[in-house]
Amino acid sequence: MKRILLWSLTGILLIILGSFSFMIWSSTDQLLFPVWRDNEDFSACSPETSKHWGNGCGNLRLSKEFKFEEIKISSSNGFELPTWKISSTENGYGPTKSAIFLVHGGGSDRREMTKHIRFFLKRKIDVFSFDYGCHGESACSIPGLTYGYRESKDVLSVYKYLSERYDKVFALGSSVGASSIIISLPQMQKLSAVIAENPMYNFERLILEFPGTADKVPAWLSHLMIHIAYYRGKFDGSLSPASSLPLINSIPIFFIHSKEDQVVSYTQTKDLADLYQGPKTIWFLEKGEHGSARDIDPAEYERRLTSFLNSVK
Repeated sequence: MKRILLWSLTGILLIILGSFSFMIWSSTDQLLFPVWRDNEDFSACSPETSKHWGNGCGNLRLSKEFKFEEIKISSSNGFELPTWKISSTENGYGPTKSAIFLVHGGGSDRREMTKHIRFFLKRKIDVFSFDYGCHGESACSIPGLTYGYRESKDVLSVYKYLSERYDKVFALGSSVGASSIIISLPQMQKLSAVIAENPMYNFERLILEFPGTADKVPAWLSHLMIHIAYYRGKFDGSLSPASSLPLINSIPIFFIHSKEDQVVSYTQTKDLADLYQGPKTIWFLEKGEHGSARDIDPAEYERRLTSFLNSVK
């Protein structure tokens, strides 16, 4: 009888341990390998994706909306970054000595940023939209999203490529893209300006303050998940927007975030803006999902962006 009871208790404990391990593994899987909006194949285009990304789901090959060139930019991560170059001259807006690179969010790809292209072309700015590592058509050195840790090296590589060819270089990023830009700022001293949409303060706060779960998940479990994600993804929290901003104070930054964001709390952008001692503009929208600032009111978005860019010397 005792032996049966012992085996029963052991079995129950193993089931509980197995279920707990599966839950943690699945949770970190979602963090490290997010898949949003049919981004695995550029030929896939759902109505939902098209709604957010525009005609042809932002795929310039399908929409033929702009004349563009397919190029590759070498990353210090050890692979080539597939990039669309959309030239102001080739699209009828005239020659330029300025460029902007667009950095998509985590789990996404360069198609997400197509909605911004025409605005910058009208300002006679060449546009470069690329897939960073492990996203879209880009290769991977180490699989997995690292929330700016490795992605920032891709960003820095694109900046260096453009800074050798243009007098002025701007950057616009969303979510992980915005965070990756901010992380790289100390090494991009000549960047003309940054538009940072819904960046995170750091990876730890992203997990601990995730809207809707922060008050339901025990802190010890959240910290365990953070450390397992670090281990599995082969990165750590040493690089973050919060650690980089105190090292730079000369680059104009336009911080944008929706108060309704259910992925990254807008208070993280508020704290980043408070931390930054350089020239800054802040816009907190009352409405809007994560990464949808432009979608809420395109005219107002472009008006504010125009005002910001006009203020940049």
